[in-house]
Amino acid sequence: MTSFWITVFFASAAAIVWSYAIYPLLLALVPPRRHEQTGDPRDWPSVSVLISVYNEEKHIVTRIENLLKLDYPGDKLEILIGSDGSTDRTDELVRTFPDARVKLRAFEQREGKPSVLNRLVPQAHSELLVFSDANAMFGSDALRKLARHFANPQIGGVCGRLVLHGDSSETDESPYWKLETYLKTRESTLDSCLGANGAIYAIRKSCWPRIPDNTFVDDFVIGMRVREAGHRVIYDTEAVANEELPQSVGHEMTRRIRIGAGGFQALFLCWRSLLPWRGLYSIAFWSHKVLRWFAPFLMIAALASNVALLPHPLFAVLLALQLAFYSLALFGAFIRRRKIVLFSAPCYFVTINLALLFGFFRFITGTQQAAWKRTAR
Repeated sequence: MTSFWITVFFASAAAIVWSYAIYPLLLALVPPRRHEQTGDPRDWPSVSVLISVYNEEKHIVTRIENLLKLDYPGDKLEILIGSDGSTDRTDELVRTFPDARVKLRAFEQREGKPSVLNRLVPQAHSELLVFSDANAMFGSDALRKLARHFANPQIGGVCGRLVLHGDSSETDESPYWKLETYLKTRESTLDSCLGANGAIYAIRKSCWPRIPDNTFVDDFVIGMRVREAGHRVIYDTEAVANEELPQSVGHEMTRRIRIGAGGFQALFLCWRSLLPWRGLYSIAFWSHKVLRWFAPFLMIAALASNVALLPHPLFAVLLALQLAFYSLALFGAFIRRRKIVLFSAPCYFVTINLALLFGFFRFITGTQQAAWKRTAR
């Protein structure tokens, strides 16, 4: 029985360390296979910006004004706003824009963002589809940075970089987000980045995969399916969208639970990417995403097996280290506004893994819905 618990402990610990430490380090050592051509095309492609909204009267005017001011040929831009059964002044405010490029598609019954996108895409008239959110603001050259890559016929999608702001936020997402940016950048140069970022990404309309209306993380699944169809999805750090950090840990927890449920759902929707003969992309999917989604269970297994091995001095020390880590996380929850890395980093790590655990139970019990309320920011 002792050998069993030893195997459980080291297998669980190794999987966590691989995903969060060894894999990122190895990415730095692997030379990129491709050099992206980023010169501006002679003729810019037409672009349709698609935004699904629900009760976004607070942001919608600023968001549309942001899009209309972008540095992109005006005759090549279309803005499609899909209102998912909004009950506030969102629809009314969109209709106040006299610009013919701004088009409202108001749907009476709320069905969720994936359903709205499935209905908006056939109405788009452009070569490229750009997806975003009502509360994300594009940099002035964001569309140009996204569109320039599509001169390469192998490129099916481009994911931009989301920059988070907000010193008053109770969360400490920045270190995690920096790691994600690094991973996306390296994975993109080796093959493709995994999924996309809902705040800013573009795909060819011809690559639109159509997704189930009950998809929880549409941006991730869309990007993955574009890659599964044989088209690369790359990451461009110069195509920037800005967004506020969640106002509180509670808001962040709600968002992470939905993402967690969506991750487990994606294992079924994107199962082709798990197949080993997909090469580096499959390795990235397992290392960057799948192992992380199962990290809560690995953490529980490591703790339980460590307790079972207590008679051994080595494991007594390891248990003390684990308990110290969780103590730092707990203390960090009480002083979260101070953002001391020694406490905030463990706190954030434990928080996102708790959210993943709750997301798993939301997924298996069928209580997670595609129609969700956007996190307050």
